[in-house]
Amino acid sequence: MPEVSGPLVTVGMTTFNQPEKLKKALDCIVTQTYKSLEIIISEDCTPCEETKRIIDQYETRDSRIRAIHQETNLGPPTNINFVLTQATGEYFMWADDDDLRDKGWVEALLNALVENKSAVVAIGNVVAIDEDEVAVQHCRPLAFVGSRMRRLAKYFLSDEGGGKACVVCGMFKTDFLQSIKPWGQYNKRYFGVDFLFVLDCIQHGEVVVDHSVTLYKRMPTGQKLERSRWSIGMLLNRMQYYFNCARVPSRGFDKAVLLMLIPVKIMQSFFVTIKSFLSTK
Repeated sequence: MPEVSGPLVTVGMTTFNQPEKLKKALDCIVTQTYKSLEIIISEDCTPCEETKRIIDQYETRDSRIRAIHQETNLGPPTNINFVLTQATGEYFMWADDDDLRDKGWVEALLNALVENKSAVVAIGNVVAIDEDEVAVQHCRPLAFVGSRMRRLAKYFLSDEGGGKACVVCGMFKTDFLQSIKPWGQYNKRYFGVDFLFVLDCIQHGEVVVDHSVTLYKRMPTGQKLERSRWSIGMLLNRMQYYFNCARVPSRGFDKAVLLMLIPVKIMQSFFVTIKSFLSTK
């Protein structure tokens, strides 16, 4: 086991059925410059024996890894929450089984979170990559700082196609995550649940960015971040999502402000849809 020092950071990874990507994602975690890690892998009852074999090999080689093979398929929201419930580290981060990240990712985000007492999340740069690991989009900086209302309004009005849901890939204090509503329970239909989760986090504190490290967020082939599914005939779902956003803040004034911003959001969405449509012609 590598020599460790500093607070324990739990990395929670859920996986189902993509062994080659899983191996690359795990390599990015076990080779981090920060060594004080607890790595929890929850395999969600995959039929892929190669996935299970890779997980067991990594667990054998690295004592920081604890693998859990689910007997029934939990589904993404439940499994994502499950790895959090297993965390014993002071800090926590989710790591998708197909994403890549710089080796200094954990160390940089931990330092950023420790140095910024008003922050609840620390994140780095985010670059969207395709199936061949070619960069297809550099996401906008994901910093949301300042007053609570300013943070909420800025996040709400930010374009969903700009990668703002990637804040969930940052680092949190474990006790903070365990004190708020579990991921996946903000919308029973699962639409926009990641955005709603981040919005809830932002009402409690700032999102700070360390630009020295980068997350390489893999996207399905042919997809432009979230923009494709937000721009083709999903008006009713989007409207429901906007009103769900206004339900997230715990303070009445904050709810009212987000409600008043919904017409602005609708106009933004309209122009994004037109722009996306024209760009595909």
